[in-house]
Amino acid sequence: MLTPLAHRRLAAGFTLIEVLVTLVVLMFGLLGTAGLLVRGQRATYEAYQRQQALAIATEIAERMRANSASAAAYAAAAPVATPLGAGIRFNNIGSSIPNCGPGTTCTAAQLADYDTAMWDGLLAGVTEVEVATGFNVGGLANARGCIAGTGAAAIAGVGLTGTVWRVQVAWQGRDATTAPPAGLACGTGQYGAENLRRVVSVDVIGVQ
Repeated sequence: MLTPLAHRRLAAGFTLIEVLVTLVVLMFGLLGTAGLLVRGQRATYEAYQRQQALAIATEIAERMRANSASAAAYAAAAPVATPLGAGIRFNNIGSSIPNCGPGTTCTAAQLADYDTAMWDGLLAGVTEVEVATGFNVGGLANARGCIAGTGAAAIAGVGLTGTVWRVQVAWQGRDATTAPPAGLACGTGQYGAENLRRVVSVDVIGVQ
């Protein structure tokens, strides 16, 4: 028979084992929770990037609609082969590209030049500069912008025909996923693997 002291020692030993088992179970639970948090943050980041890309695509699409007679000039400034986003056209505003800001008078062609230059800056993040450091703090990772015609379309209700111009904004995702479809070629070959390239598009009809 066990003495009262032996009973207490045995009970103390079982208590320590139970504590260790509880800690192990808790550790696995916390690791699972941490994994869910990481995946949630990645999903939130991807959603934010997509939202920013759509906003940037919509920005130039609205400018094209307001200057639809010169829609082809927008596409010529942002071809799929050499997309915008490096900030070069933006840096040329006021020199080789006219400044068509508020209070100025520009032709439709000059306005197209100015609009695409401003879009180039928006893609590059140079319109959101941190004053203290001078670094660009745009919301997209390696953003690129392209505009390409996809064919003719009738404009309902007005008896006109227009070219459908597809505005595309590409950026680099964090994790590999399915590559974009062939019709969205903006940024192809610029992000290493195609399954890291993300693209959104907005269609605009330019009056002919």
